[in-house]
Amino acid sequence: MLKKVLGTITTRFIIAILTLAMVLINARVLGPEKVGTISLVILAITIIQLLNSFVGGSALIYLVPRLELIKLLIPAYLWALFTAVAGTGLLSVFQLFPKDLVIHIHIIPEGYFRHVMLLSMLLSLASVNFMILMGQERIKSYNTITVLQMICMFGMIMTCFFVFHQRDVSAYLESLYVSYTFSFLMGFWMILPSVKKATPGGMKAVLKEIFHFGSIMQMGNILQFLNYRVSYYFIEIFLNRAAVGIYSVGVQLSESMWLLAKSIHMVQYTRISNEDDPQYAVRLTLNLLKITFLLTFICLVLVLLLLNLFFPLIFKPAFHEVLSIMLALSSGILIFSISIILSPYFSGTGKPMHNTISAAIGLVFTLAFSLIFIPRIGLMGAAWAATLAYSAATFYQMIVFVKKANVSFSDFLLRKKDILLIVDEIRVFLKKDK
Repeated sequence: MLKKVLGTITTRFIIAILTLAMVLINARVLGPEKVGTISLVILAITIIQLLNSFVGGSALIYLVPRLELIKLLIPAYLWALFTAVAGTGLLSVFQLFPKDLVIHIHIIPEGYFRHVMLLSMLLSLASVNFMILMGQERIKSYNTITVLQMICMFGMIMTCFFVFHQRDVSAYLESLYVSYTFSFLMGFWMILPSVKKATPGGMKAVLKEIFHFGSIMQMGNILQFLNYRVSYYFIEIFLNRAAVGIYSVGVQLSESMWLLAKSIHMVQYTRISNEDDPQYAVRLTLNLLKITFLLTFICLVLVLLLLNLFFPLIFKPAFHEVLSIMLALSSGILIFSISIILSPYFSGTGKPMHNTISAAIGLVFTLAFSLIFIPRIGLMGAAWAATLAYSAATFYQMIVFVKKANVSFSDFLLRKKDILLIVDEIRVFLKKDK
């Protein structure tokens, strides 16, 4: 498992570096308003991806070891196509406020309907392949595709910006088309050898299992996504599109601190899903949680210090609030790294409802405090609302974990033996690698 974790961390690190470079370059080349438009387009695509994940999401990771692959793949692909078309159509007519009010916004920015539909279709199909690879514990294959996808995207953006001098939103969209198409085709090629002719019958039971398990897990993901991003819409309503661009840069840079936690999350979930020992799941979760929290704290401090030193060299004056946003988000980012590690425990042991409840609690906090803070203190209000929401969601999961796993809150403390255990695991891995 350590080899998979280290491989995933390396992958996430490469992706984080490329993502950071794209965020900084987009900010300098496009400016706040165009970055805001890109953020809202990506937001619409992600909403449709969440609908797709009711069938083609993380439930597949849990079900792949338990059911025939072809019986999962066909409904997942069909659902991906359906949600891309129906979801885009639904979002195109939906507004947060009626037209007769002074304030109203479109979920899909005007003029981007076709792009949102096609890009969400490609991403949803690619995501199905990713979930199947994860369910098969083919972490290396998954990591390879995600790195190559990001390299494709980065290369395309650089080509559009600096070779063809295409300095608008279309350059970013073209890079998405290339990278999403590449990731779908490569993922399909990797899972194709595993696809075998299905045994007759049983499809109805498979569909029932997919929707039952997927709906519980995905409802939590949808609520969590809204917890992450619904503030973008409030910012556009109460402030403007350029403010969305500024805030989104601060959020993306802050969330890059979850690199380690999300890398471990993926491997942890696949391991727990394929393991029947409940005590192993508890021990694994506690050990990973402690080391993740410590390393996230170290990364957060280092990044904030570096940005404070070099901020004027990196950002234009229009983005001067980014560092303040990151500081306001920092405690919430750190606390939520615990939630990222607790979530696979609940999902992998068949108790995803607790992740859903946690996300619902966070969303209530986000909605309440965004409405209170954003009109009064602007972007900093959005950041403080997010921090309060992350904290509330995490504390709920910690309380439930203590009860379900039969541990105490003192077990969350990092001890010397925990560090020694990680060091020993690394030593064993290095010896085997040699």
